[in-house]
Amino acid sequence: MLTQPLIETLLTESPRQIQFEGRCCLRARFNKNECSACVDQCSSNALVLTGRTIVFNPEKCTSCMHCVAVCPNDAFSHTIDTVSFLQRLAEKNAVIFSCKKGISNPDHVLIPCVGFFSEPLLAAMNSITKDDCCIDISRCAECVNGHCEEILHENIQNLNTKMGGNGKIRLKFLSEKQLGLPSDEKTERRSFLRLVRNKIADMGRDAVTFQLSDSAETKKSHSKNQTRNTAILHYVLTIVPDERVYEKEVLLSYFFSVSANEQCDCCPSCTGMCPTGALKRKKEKDKKHLTFTSINCSGCGLCVQFCRKNALTMKSGFSGDPYIVASIAD
Repeated sequence: MLTQPLIETLLTESPRQIQFEGRCCLRARFNKNECSACVDQCSSNALVLTGRTIVFNPEKCTSCMHCVAVCPNDAFSHTIDTVSFLQRLAEKNAVIFSCKKGISNPDHVLIPCVGFFSEPLLAAMNSITKDDCCIDISRCAECVNGHCEEILHENIQNLNTKMGGNGKIRLKFLSEKQLGLPSDEKTERRSFLRLVRNKIADMGRDAVTFQLSDSAETKKSHSKNQTRNTAILHYVLTIVPDERVYEKEVLLSYFFSVSANEQCDCCPSCTGMCPTGALKRKKEKDKKHLTFTSINCSGCGLCVQFCRKNALTMKSGFSGDPYIVASIAD
């Protein structure tokens, strides 16, 4: 009689893993911005567009983490130390990632949900893993966040397309059969009881870990730093093996470049609007320069939208760092 409520309680992530800082939303930074990536991707209707403002309802949130993956300005904070996460991946010969609803195995690297894997993060993982990196999708079909499995497949297919048949896709999926999950009733009962015991033991530890992590990860609306995805890509480029040339090229394709036409007068508008500090002005002798640093750019496009002279253009791809976009006589 109590089994179903117990299961629902144990399989509900608590405390809430996602926090939304509305002041970091691109719409809040520039009132003409039309970004709706998080709303479009939220299957639980925890995110809705009210007027021009995105409103987050934590009670409806199922912690699929996909809003974290798609937001271009880190308006959503999470509880994962991504650098440590990647360091562990780079150091181990073989890694299996599993969500907390998956198989309880101390050798697995636990993640909240496969929705956490953005395409740039998957590219980073594929570039540095020593061997095949396996993702446990054995419980996705029966999970409230099951839609994330399809998104994960799409992201890896996109990554495969970017590779163009070069290099190697080392990201693999593990199904129930491949993981050797129990099929008889007695073994399933034992597995369930073990899961219950481990979940209860984890609750206290998770509560402390999540609280500390949330405090560390929350982004301040006025800060001008690299976003999570660009920081990941930048870090991985420093440790990816030299022989993985094609993987490096794919990583660089997730950066952005900005150019300016003759209408640019190096005014402070774009530098003030840029949320990451990728665009900066500097003075050198009798000239003013507008400079751009690709590894800091999230590709949000606010600079292009805000430029009153329509002088800026943005495109995908890395084109050298840093470089001068425009110069005028002082």
